Amino acid sequence: MSFNQPGIPLKITVIGAGMAGLSSAIALSDINPDHQITVLESNASLSELGAGLQLFPNSTRILHKWGLAPSLEKVAFQSSHISVRRWEDNTELAFNMNNPTSTWLYGWPQLQIYRPDLQQALFERVQQLHNVSVLFGKSVVRVDHETGTVHTADDEIFEADLTVAADGIWSRTRRCLPASKDVTPTPYREHNYRAVIPRLRMLSNPITAPLMASLEAKSWVGPGAFVLGYTVASSELYNLVIGVPRPSEGVPLGSWNHPADVETMRGLVSEWCEEVRALASLVQEGECVSWTLGEVAPIPSYVSTSGRVALVGDAAHALLPHAAQGAGMAIEDAASLAEFVGYLKSTEDLPKVMSAWSRFRQARVEHLRSISCGNASDMTLPDGERQIARDVKWKAIRDMQRAQLAELGLEKVREKVIRERPAPDPACKSTFEPGGRMWVNGFDVSEESRKFCREHLGFELSRKL
Repeated sequence: MSFNQPGIPLKITVIGAGMAGLSSAIALSDINPDHQITVLESNASLSELGAGLQLFPNSTRILHKWGLAPSLEKVAFQSSHISVRRWEDNTELAFNMNNPTSTWLYGWPQLQIYRPDLQQALFERVQQLHNVSVLFGKSVVRVDHETGTVHTADDEIFEADLTVAADGIWSRTRRCLPASKDVTPTPYREHNYRAVIPRLRMLSNPITAPLMASLEAKSWVGPGAFVLGYTVASSELYNLVIGVPRPSEGVPLGSWNHPADVETMRGLVSEWCEEVRALASLVQEGECVSWTLGEVAPIPSYVSTSGRVALVGDAAHALLPHAAQGAGMAIEDAASLAEFVGYLKSTEDLPKVMSAWSRFRQARVEHLRSISCGNASDMTLPDGERQIARDVKWKAIRDMQRAQLAELGLEKVREKVIRERPAPDPACKSTFEPGGRMWVNGFDVSEESRKFCREHLGFELSRKL
């Protein structure tokens, strides 16, 4: 428990047992073990799709607080850095440190993790909580935005003081809120091919085998496409993403695992460098999927006017993945929501407190939206003047970092990094810039939530941290 006065106990329904839903249950239980929390999941069991994702310090600090560090250490991978390379000849363009620099700068590590491993870790933590129950096979058909009452397809009714909707990009709950009932996800002009390659297959190829022994994550940028690769699942799998900034025919928005033609995927990189071609060659028929990227445009509020219903994760703000913060924003949503709920003295405070929470989260999420769009453009520039200017800028940063490592050694670099820690720059539109990375990765959503409550809701910090 985070403090001595955790607000009033509530009866809470959480819709969805994905990352956002399970995170919400954990956060709300952590803030007040007297809450009674029921998680409703439409599927018969956990069904998170297999792909890799990155977790940065703004979210790993939260997962550590929830007691997940030991389980994540068994399955997550800490890369030393990401090397950004030119598509045609594998020339290194940029070099961004991940670990241990992440801990030096922000206090917490950056992790690469297999999505099902993260969901399983969250679920196992939920199972340890005496005040949380998970019900599978409960498909929600309607939510009353005034009372928060949930109606399921099998005619069950769940009444609650607060309903937290984590039901994804096609959220039924979002459509039950009058202010957002007409908001539908919009497809982006990009789709991704995705695959995970088993370790033994990677080791069977002399070109890809070194990638499994390396602490380096890699990205290749080229005209009209980019490639991202890194290890996950305790180095048992290699996660491969090929991003194509044009629409995909026949792949519906919201389908994360639509079967894709592996030969079409290979054709996209047939003239790329040897490493990329080798990776594509290892993906077998039936293992490649296509994902049409989409987003949910800014909505008036993440909560109902009654304060009884709150949207989290993709239900509230599905974002493009180019800032690698989809999971991070869902985890932040959960931690922040729990902090605001912890200030409730009465359910009559719900409209005021939940409205304030929505304003707090919307400001950060919408800036992340702009950062993500900026990163997407940088990675797929056609060869030409803009690409050359980008490469010159990136190489200057790379050369400075490599020179410092060679001259000072790791320990002296650590001292320098800590001494010259950049200030967070909320105006920065790119995570390639130090101030932008600090604003994203160095954010402590729990502390900032408490600060917002004190300043904007007039609540004194009576809780003992």
